[in-house]
Amino acid sequence: MTDIHVVDVGDPDAFGTFHDVYLRSSTRPFDAPWLAVEKRVNLTDDAYGTKVAVVGRDGAGVPVAAGWAVMPLKDNTQFAFVEVFVPPEHRRRGHGTAVLEHLLATARAHDRTTAFSMPAWGVDAEGDAGRWFAEARGFRLDVLDAVRELALPATPPPLVVADGYTLETWRGRCPDRWVDEYAELRRILTSEAPSGEAGLEDEHWDAERVRTDEADLERVGRVMQVVVARAPDGHLAGHTQLAFPQEDEVYQWDTLVRPGHRGHGLGLALKVRAMQASADLLAGRRRVTTENAASNAPMIAVNERLGFRQTAWTGEYVRAI
Repeated sequence: MTDIHVVDVGDPDAFGTFHDVYLRSSTRPFDAPWLAVEKRVNLTDDAYGTKVAVVGRDGAGVPVAAGWAVMPLKDNTQFAFVEVFVPPEHRRRGHGTAVLEHLLATARAHDRTTAFSMPAWGVDAEGDAGRWFAEARGFRLDVLDAVRELALPATPPPLVVADGYTLETWRGRCPDRWVDEYAELRRILTSEAPSGEAGLEDEHWDAERVRTDEADLERVGRVMQVVVARAPDGHLAGHTQLAFPQEDEVYQWDTLVRPGHRGHGLGLALKVRAMQASADLLAGRRRVTTENAASNAPMIAVNERLGFRQTAWTGEYVRAI
């Protein structure tokens, strides 16, 4: 028997219990967990999504499982993005299933028709508990992603920028003169990357959301190093982001070059410049982690040129609700 309790993420004690279960479930060396302050902000309702966090307790009242569902409000409104986690000592007792069923029922009540989840497993493994759990409960693999790490310190290759292009960089607030174009680069990422059959739409991004995202990053103490490429006509041709949380991890987030500007080495140039610009932030940290579709050969080639090596797989799994 598992009792499911909805978590008030604004309640420090309730959220602390939730995050403790999450941390005890996060045992993979390639998958550093979110910090508590980050996860609290991520799971707070806003104009872009309804979020639900739950904890499952056993008959003795012990927290034994937890999970969340994120339901976008501006795009992908048929989806619920769900994650379930159970500490190793409490697995195979039905607790994860109880959490999942509650999250799916919640998603159904919000008129969602498809659940989306992303288990991960080591590069040399066929899967792990998360993958087997998902497949046993009706999820099917839609897209296979590859996780790669760059051990630090690392020396990037020389910076080469194609004729006519210039690179600009910032931390914190995007300059007002570029915010609309930068939002558009953020918006088109999904449709410009390899995708499966689930029907994911481009996310809603505009200047207002860029400013909201920047405020959230400041709230959680993350520093984002952004580099954009300006084309000969002055418009933005691409961008990349390096995210620096309050720990020794670094994350390579979005990288995108518009289709009309590909073939000029901009993807590599953007990433090299980001590492150069953030040298002070990279010092003392242990690795940079990035993830992209396993079929995205051009980006994989860029990452391997920088010295990234694959450590894991992530599956984009979907099922009907």
